[in-house]
Amino acid sequence: MEAQVLQATANRVVPVNSVASELRVFEICDPTGQTALTLWDRQILSVQEGKSYRFTALSTRKEGDRTVLTSSLQTPITAVGDVGQPPSMRMPAVAGDQTVRGQVTGVQIVVKPRCRRCHAGQESVTARSTTHRCERCGILQHTNAYVFTYSGVVIVATRNGEELSLTLTNSAVFNYVRDNYLARMAHDGPSLEEEVMGLSEVEATVNGEGLVVRFGPGVQAEVSGSAKQYGAQGEEVETCELGELLAESEDINA
Repeated sequence: MEAQVLQATANRVVPVNSVASELRVFEICDPTGQTALTLWDRQILSVQEGKSYRFTALSTRKEGDRTVLTSSLQTPITAVGDVGQPPSMRMPAVAGDQTVRGQVTGVQIVVKPRCRRCHAGQESVTARSTTHRCERCGILQHTNAYVFTYSGVVIVATRNGEELSLTLTNSAVFNYVRDNYLARMAHDGPSLEEEVMGLSEVEATVNGEGLVVRFGPGVQAEVSGSAKQYGAQGEEVETCELGELLAESEDINA
C-alpha cells in the first residue's frame, strides 16, 4: 500500500516482550480515501508528515465505525513519490501538545537492545563480543544486528516550584541524541543521563497522553499530564488502495 502521511494524532507507550515500546498514530491518505495508521518505535522515525511511503505487512482493526491500519514490528517502509490526496478530507481530532520548561531535577534513560527477529529485550549484550545469542528465541546473531530503543523518565521543576515526572519516548531520546551530536554515547544510558542533568534548563513538548515527544535545552513554564497505555491488533492486509480496503471492510462487517 502507498499512502501520504498527513499528521500525527496520538502517541503512546506500551510493553512488548518486557520492553517499553512507543507507538504513534498517523492520519494517512491516497486519492481513494483516508484512514489512520499506527507505527512502532523506529518506524516512527522513518516517516515525515507530508511525505509518501509504501507500507507492507499491515493489519486492520475496527475503531468505532472506522477501519484503521496497524503495522507490525517487521513492517517495511519505503519512500515513494507523492501519491496525492482524495477530493475531500476528514479533519482528525488531535490533542494539543503543551510545553514544559524548567530545571531537570532527575532523569532515568534506559537503553535496551532488542532482537530483530522476536523483538525481545536483552539483558546481557556485550559490546566487545561480535555475536550474541537472543535470550528469548535462542538464535545466535551478530551483536550489531540488535536494535537499541530508549525509554525513561525526566523530572522537571517548573517556575512555580512544582515537580513534574514526564515519560520519555524512544523518538524523543533518539532525536535528542541526533540533534545534539551525541552518537558517541548513544548506547550509554548513564552518560546520556549525565548529559541531560547538565542542562541548565530543559524544554519538553508533552502530548495529551503525558508523554515527552521532543525535548532539548530551553527556558521555564508549567504543564502536567498523565500517561495511558493502549495496544492494537487486527487482521492481515493485502496490498491495495485505501478506498478498496475500506469498502471491503464495510462489506465484511455489514
